[in-house]
Amino acid sequence: MPLVQPEGIYCFYSRQLIAALAEKIGPRSCLEIAAGDGTLTRFLAQQGVQVQASDDYSWEHAVRYPEWVAKLDAKEALRLYGPEVVICSWPPAGNSFERQVFRTRSVQLYIVISSRHRFAAGNWGDYQQQSMFSLEEDLELSRFVLPPELDAGVYIFRRKSAAT
Repeated sequence: MPLVQPEGIYCFYSRQLIAALAEKIGPRSCLEIAAGDGTLTRFLAQQGVQVQASDDYSWEHAVRYPEWVAKLDAKEALRLYGPEVVICSWPPAGNSFERQVFRTRSVQLYIVISSRHRFAAGNWGDYQQQSMFSLEEDLELSRFVLPPELDAGVYIFRRKSAAT
């Protein structure tokens, strides 16, 4: 992995992972935030998912962004697209943008492909402080993130119903 991390690649997506994610997303609108070069979006679109990639292009020094990756930070992208599903792969540890996902009313499902090591990726403080979504690790999906030595986790946030 050291050969690809400088280019913003932290894991590889198996065919099983992409197929399972596509099934979980279904016909709902989907936004990938912090999408980098859009690889995950491209794979999901090939499976028929209605998905848009966005990134703030802060890694221009290392990542070649295709023009179809919208140059928007997460807050702008969430406001513009109003997605039902949001997906993010390896969000930076302690980032300030994931909290916007939990604040966006249209979002029903948030999928995070990350590390089980909380210091390595994701904003675990925001994950634990928010109260509008349930959180679970999908162990089956986690097994499909490559290579296995990464100890990756796929975390699923589902909006709680008003009665909960």
